[in-house]
Amino acid sequence: MPGWNPFPSEGTIRNDEERVRMTTIINTPDDLIRVVRENEEFRAAMRRELLTEELLELPRRFEEYREANDRRLDTLVESVNTLIQLQTDMRKDIRALHEMYRRQHEDFGRFRGNYAEHAMLKSRVTIARVIGRQLGLRRAYARPLTGEELSGLVGDNFDAVDALRLRERAWETFLVPDLVAVVTELRRRDEPLYYIAVEASYTGGIEDAQRATDHARILRLATGMDAYAIVAAVREGPDIEGAVFHDAAQFIASDDEDAVFLYQLTEEELEP
Repeated sequence: MPGWNPFPSEGTIRNDEERVRMTTIINTPDDLIRVVRENEEFRAAMRRELLTEELLELPRRFEEYREANDRRLDTLVESVNTLIQLQTDMRKDIRALHEMYRRQHEDFGRFRGNYAEHAMLKSRVTIARVIGRQLGLRRAYARPLTGEELSGLVGDNFDAVDALRLRERAWETFLVPDLVAVVTELRRRDEPLYYIAVEASYTGGIEDAQRATDHARILRLATGMDAYAIVAAVREGPDIEGAVFHDAAQFIASDDEDAVFLYQLTEEELEP
């Protein structure tokens, strides 16, 4: 027969045996698994046959997804860091703004206090006359005491003033008060009739009242004459307490050494 070789070569025999083995050895699932594991080409063919295109593309797509996700994560981390820095800068700006407002508030408070003090000094004679009318004095005149006169009153009565047990800073504030004045009759200005101790504030508070009453106590002790505590303010503060009078007649009638007369500064007095 054409092409028939009664004496096949060894290679031919091996190939035939291999084909026979390949066709006869796959009888069980285990046989198939073994062949798939041993033959890369067969394994690739089985994969293409069994898996869809989407599943075959899954590793590549997953890697692309992972890389894209990493880039997004890097962008997110950068955005978060930027946000943190913005928050830090914002906190600094808020603190700076708060400090600026605090300084402005303090400056405005000092301005209003100085404004009220100026108005009070300009109206000191009027304040003295409001008290004087209740004492039968028609033409009152108020002369501010000098620093030398104030220090002399304290120095000449040092131990007695110390025994009054006033607040800790009473000595200091008495020497630099808003106003301590001796009141006389206008025609007899060399004859002291009484003293006034006035503290001025835009909003009259408890500190103003305490300073005024302490200064009045020192004046009574050092001069042996009546002295009246007065707070001159545009309005009354919520913290002021004790015997505070808005009416001069009631203030004088109370005969209370701890009482304070609240003199309200008017719009005219506040004008420069």
